[in-house]
Amino acid sequence: MPPPRGGPNAEALSPRAVSQLVERVQRVYEATNDLHARFQQTTQGLMGTRQAAGQVWLKKPGKMRWDYDTPEKKHFIADGTLLWVYEPEDEQAFRQPLSSSQLPAQVSFLFGKGRLQEEFEITALEGSSLGGPGDAVLKLVPRVPTAQYRYLAFVVDLRTALVKETVVYDQQGGSNRIVFSNIETNVKGGIDDSRFRFTPPPGTKVLPVGR
Repeated sequence: MPPPRGGPNAEALSPRAVSQLVERVQRVYEATNDLHARFQQTTQGLMGTRQAAGQVWLKKPGKMRWDYDTPEKKHFIADGTLLWVYEPEDEQAFRQPLSSSQLPAQVSFLFGKGRLQEEFEITALEGSSLGGPGDAVLKLVPRVPTAQYRYLAFVVDLRTALVKETVVYDQQGGSNRIVFSNIETNVKGGIDDSRFRFTPPPGTKVLPVGR
């Protein structure tokens, strides 16, 4: 008997079914102009395990806002050109051109960038605890090796073809997992561009990234 694929309750997929699902996912995100969701993030690495949660808004082309509620307030805001990281408790903000920032692959795909099957070797992920009934778990290995990560995992809802969870597995054995909930796409009336603009409050120390 072959080993189970995906989590204990995730769906097993043949290579052909994987290819068909990836095409569905690609079409869904290419047709998605904006997205709003809650998220929970778990980061595991040399410093142990860290938990965080908040809300995310994404809008093409290249606009995003991640508002962290826990463990402390923090904001990542991009207007398509400039990326801000604002830490209100420390009264400081970092800024850099979006073009020079290293956005995680799990984030850039949600903007609808690139062709998954051209950029990744994609298979069903075996032996993982991810996923549940009605989900498929995909392993995405970059065709061109990168120092940023070894591979990605996507948990895909087979009904909607939306990505419910993403995990980045880095070169040091760590991982960055984001679980999305209450996902809304193509929000009625659209997401206003003002949500992606940021002006540092008076007294905020503004620092360029890298200093």
